[in-house]
Amino acid sequence: MFQGDVFGVIAPDKSGKRRRQEERRAETRQRLVDATIMLLHEKGAGQLTMADVAREAGLTRGAIQYHFDNPKSLLVASIEEIANRLSWHLDASGLISLPLNERIDRIVDDYWEGFRGFNYAAFIEIAVRGRQDPDFQEAITSTLEELEHKRADVWQAVFADTGRSREEVLSWRHMLLVTLRGLALTNMIAGGNEKVSLQIDQFKAMFRRYLTEK
Repeated sequence: MFQGDVFGVIAPDKSGKRRRQEERRAETRQRLVDATIMLLHEKGAGQLTMADVAREAGLTRGAIQYHFDNPKSLLVASIEEIANRLSWHLDASGLISLPLNERIDRIVDDYWEGFRGFNYAAFIEIAVRGRQDPDFQEAITSTLEELEHKRADVWQAVFADTGRSREEVLSWRHMLLVTLRGLALTNMIAGGNEKVSLQIDQFKAMFRRYLTEK
């Protein structure tokens, strides 16, 4: 595409090229993050190498060095991606239109779908590695805190019509996350079973009673 400059001379429009370059950089960065999450699930943090990540992503190690300052920054980006995947379904505008009971079922089921998959297993691997490195742990905590504030606002919007305070809604959100984390670990160790489904159904029922009682 071409555009005229102030002198009437036709010059190439560089905005399109710049946009394509930015899109390619974003795509490459995402491929590296996706590869890291998959390898964390398959091999664990202790066995993860940057060479493995590059090979899994179909890129060179130079691509990692270009997009990330160091391996830790790649892991922090992976944590952010995992957190987003675990709550990707939280679209306030879409959920608010649903009846309350259906809203609760949708949120709990979607969260559980994320927690029982490989993303949460990768999250645990990074968290364990973070315990061995205070600086890395601080970077993880800072990233998650920023995301938590955003999720808290969405939860408040989704359940604003229940008349519950922000503190009450977030307290139940915290309880849900703690419950699902525990069930996810149980599921990893013992495998899927009917008890997990039963406990999730019980939590839904308890959540419904709480939000509908006067």
